[in-house]
Amino acid sequence: MSKGRRYEDISSENKKRILYISGIGAMIALIVIIFALSILKTKQDADKRIAEIENTPSDATIVSTTEDKTINEVQNNEENKIAVNTLNEISNQNNNTNQTAPEPTPVVEEPKKVELHFIAPLQGEITKDFSDSSLVYSETLEEWTVHLGIDIKAEKGSAVSASEQGTVESIKNDPRYGLTVTIAHENGYKTIYSNLLSAEFVAEQQEVEKGQTIGSVGDNAAFEIADEAHLHFEMKKDGETVNPSNYWER
Repeated sequence: MSKGRRYEDISSENKKRILYISGIGAMIALIVIIFALSILKTKQDADKRIAEIENTPSDATIVSTTEDKTINEVQNNEENKIAVNTLNEISNQNNNTNQTAPEPTPVVEEPKKVELHFIAPLQGEITKDFSDSSLVYSETLEEWTVHLGIDIKAEKGSAVSASEQGTVESIKNDPRYGLTVTIAHENGYKTIYSNLLSAEFVAEQQEVEKGQTIGSVGDNAAFEIADEAHLHFEMKKDGETVNPSNYWER
């Protein structure tokens, strides 16, 4: 073999080797480029996901698909949602019940009615009867006027008794009817004893029994001073003056 022939064979082999190496290098470069692009794509997806999470409000619920979850995870999530919804419904019902339930109406017990039986505070002649609609003549005032009580004639100093059980509300000197004792009774009743000579037997706020002596008959009432000694007796029911003879037992 000639020298020139040998050189051509070597050159041909070198070219093949170079082409082979070049192909392998190109393939490796292509693989590197593809791998780099894949990494870049993964990084971009990750950055995008991180950005979405960072932009999600703190109180927002992140909704995920079931593609990357097992069947058990999906079932557990659904059961949790049902449980939470049930608790919320119960809580709302309780709140609505607390808001709309009316407060119980307090039971107000009516005061018990006490059966009362009034008696005349003393025995004697009625010299002037009760009159709130027709006028009667007053010797002292020398005029016709109403008379909102009953005058019972009795000797001066005669004992005057409580017409019914009660509490002494007041003892005072009335400018019209002189020394006066007022007794408060049950059921809104009051009895008033005027033109008294004395009232030393009782004191204000004292409890008295029916028939208990509370004073004595006098004759110094300014509006009835022209009349003989007597008891001027009045009665009220819930603040309104009433005729005593309609209530007492004779």
